[in-house]
Amino acid sequence: MNKIVFLTACLLTACSSKSTDNSNRPPNAFAIRVTNVTPNVATIAWTKAVDPDGDYVTYSIKGDNIDVRGVEATHYTFSKLKPNTTYNIIITAHDGKGGATDLKHHFTTEKEPTNNTSFNIPPALQNYYKSVDFTKAGRALYDELATLTIAKHSPFLEYGSRHQYLPKADRSANDANKVVLIYTGEVRSSRSKDVNTEHVYPQSKIGNTAKGDLHHLRYCDSKVNSKRGNYPFTNGSGEAALVNGDSWYPGDEWKGDVARMVLYLNLRYNEDLGEDISREGVDLLLKWNAEDPVSAIEINRNDVIEQAQGNRNPFIDNPYLATLIWGKANAQNRW
Repeated sequence: MNKIVFLTACLLTACSSKSTDNSNRPPNAFAIRVTNVTPNVATIAWTKAVDPDGDYVTYSIKGDNIDVRGVEATHYTFSKLKPNTTYNIIITAHDGKGGATDLKHHFTTEKEPTNNTSFNIPPALQNYYKSVDFTKAGRALYDELATLTIAKHSPFLEYGSRHQYLPKADRSANDANKVVLIYTGEVRSSRSKDVNTEHVYPQSKIGNTAKGDLHHLRYCDSKVNSKRGNYPFTNGSGEAALVNGDSWYPGDEWKGDVARMVLYLNLRYNEDLGEDISREGVDLLLKWNAEDPVSAIEINRNDVIEQAQGNRNPFIDNPYLATLIWGKANAQNRW
């Protein structure tokens, strides 16, 4: 879905006429380093503009319906762009004393992708997804699924009511009176003192509305949950473990579950998929979604949670939907 485009930029160096210090020199010329574009998002990165007088440099960006100021980093991401559209921009390096250096650039967003895969949606799900046009892909499909997921979400459950539903959602296939714990796969009573509730998308990083959403709540061993903390996820292998003291690997058997829950949180609440939640961003989540297929417990959870709060996690119903939206790893098509 991403496309790396290296473009030649036109440099224009100029000092603002507002400068009262004739000895002040503007920042040195700089250049576009890389442009990463999709149908609706573009990330522009450039080399640092060094000021010959040692002044602190910030950047502004102006162009077609774009006006951004006070940028301190040497990159910027534009969102909500129109597909297959050329944008002309000027990035200006400012030294804070009237000196300025301009860099002209343009980029063209990709065309909106389409889905050429034929789906055979199970009869039990056809009514639920009847409003979604599955010939779409990319942002267009994302928006349709988000609209459906939000509209179907009723009632909103309080966090305190989770124990009415999670014992059934997380129940063991071999013992209906016990639940399967995430990250370890152990089977225990949900009332055990050493079992608590894990927010797979850390509670400290989500809005209050999502706190009681059952789609990312799982029973977990209390010690494991404490060790997991609110660290971002990272890649690994084998069993769940803390990595380098600052990241969490959910385990080979749970990484797909985690990925689909986090992708749901983004779809439903627009929660961030950046490095604060995943060290390798959305790419890692898509990789896990492809590598670890949907499990029986996920299917059961989706059915139980729909009964409780009205909506489903579409990435459990069909992991391939994530592939259609974000590209990257080719996940299982369950339809």
